[in-house]
Amino acid sequence: MLDLTGDRTVLKVSATDVSSTCACGRFLAIKVRPEARSPAWGRSFPRDNVFPLGDLVELVEAAHRAPEAATYSTLRRWLAQQFDARGTHRLLRPYLERAVENVLEAHETIEDALGPLRLLVNNPTVGRKPRQLTAWGPLYETQDGVREIRRYRLGSAHQHPDDEDKLWTATAGNVAATFRGGVPSTRVRVVEIGAVDGSIAVLFDADPPSAVAAFRGSGRVRAAELTEQDHVVPCRDCGNCKVAGVCQALVPVTGMLGQAEAGYRSRSVAPSGLEQYRLCPAQWLLDRELHFPKEKGITEAQARGMAVHQWLKAAHQRGVGCRLEDLPEPGGDLGLAAGVLSEEDYAVAYPYLVQHLPNCPLDALDTVVVAVEENVCGFDHDAQVIPVTKPDLIYRLGERLIAREFKTAVGIPAHGKDEGYSQHFQVPFLLTMLASGLAERHGAAAGTVELELLTPTGSELWTWDSDHALTVRVAAGDVRRAVDDWHKDGTWDTRPGHHCIWCPVREWCPDRDSHTAGVDWANGAPDPAADVLPPF
Repeated sequence: MLDLTGDRTVLKVSATDVSSTCACGRFLAIKVRPEARSPAWGRSFPRDNVFPLGDLVELVEAAHRAPEAATYSTLRRWLAQQFDARGTHRLLRPYLERAVENVLEAHETIEDALGPLRLLVNNPTVGRKPRQLTAWGPLYETQDGVREIRRYRLGSAHQHPDDEDKLWTATAGNVAATFRGGVPSTRVRVVEIGAVDGSIAVLFDADPPSAVAAFRGSGRVRAAELTEQDHVVPCRDCGNCKVAGVCQALVPVTGMLGQAEAGYRSRSVAPSGLEQYRLCPAQWLLDRELHFPKEKGITEAQARGMAVHQWLKAAHQRGVGCRLEDLPEPGGDLGLAAGVLSEEDYAVAYPYLVQHLPNCPLDALDTVVVAVEENVCGFDHDAQVIPVTKPDLIYRLGERLIAREFKTAVGIPAHGKDEGYSQHFQVPFLLTMLASGLAERHGAAAGTVELELLTPTGSELWTWDSDHALTVRVAAGDVRRAVDDWHKDGTWDTRPGHHCIWCPVREWCPDRDSHTAGVDWANGAPDPAADVLPPF
């Protein structure tokens, strides 16, 4: 384990830790040690950290004590006053208003079945230092000893719990059963409430000994295991890690993002996130950062692209070149696609995949596959940010490290390579990462980004080299401009436009209809192409 200061024997394990699917063992092992710190690096946090579930818990607790929140006719007025007094960000208000109403309604439904409930404590903790177990959520009790610990979901409650849910339930149930205080418990319930719709799922309901036994049967083993892990896997949790800045698994790419100092907080960023932020900072916050419930839909182009990528991933993981015999005609044997794609998806992807065969880089005898659709995580020390990307294919050819992206389209763009660059921010992002340290990390003298565009009737392969000074300067400038505002933004203003029509989180945006002001809808909606922003 890394060099740490503080008492590493002090452990505080939460139900969320026990149920975590994080791939990195060290992340969890250090997370559950609240007093452990790296002397060489520490995460930075904003004073006004946005945490909607925390706001929800506090507002519901306040509502229990407020007579004016007891009726629907007065609740919204009370909530508006609370939002103003707390300085709640305007982007959170539409969601929180509905969430508080739904949770209070679910609370009344549960009280109809159990009787009056009293909030015993938020975030109960059991045990004493140096070994404690906790669960994030409110713990209620009735006068006759029924204890209910709740887990709030931003979306809907999980009516069919998965393995992660079961571990959380076992841990939280044990905490509820053994918490000291209140009325002696006679019954323990673990309940999920979906804040978006007020849905209720009872995940556990039994006597206290059964709750303790459930934890001993699964949760306790996992809780003990995670404290001893030390394997390191760069992953989506790196942005929340206490030791990311000194982790040797992250590729040093100091200066990659073009920022001279730390910004809003220590975190990670992907090229797709920067593209979304550029379109609308508010959409980025509500969707990518806060994960608010969103409208789920997929276009034909997205479905086609996913099918092509799934086949290519399976093919390239073999480490050999793609052959015509790997692609039988649709309507019969699926060949390599068996178990990967449905017959319908294969038929859609087939004409695009055939166009890849002449360009497959694994046909060369000296090609070495480095990674296929794996996260590449760097650390920019200047910005204190973790750049993350997931190239479709990384391979080594001689002294050159090459990252290739696959895209599908119905035709070749009119402006060819230049248009491919401007439409796919992954290209300058990857090129700058290669030039900033990724190629060197793999012992390569230089790097190349390849963009392979597949159409039903042909393909194009465009390249950009990290040892071409002007190309790299242009890419670095594009990355810097893309990061500039995001890096320090703490307001996330809306940027209304025609994209509001298909915004996945428009339901929660206070400005979702402002883009229609002054539009003559009688003569048809504006052309969505008018919303396209210029390249970085």
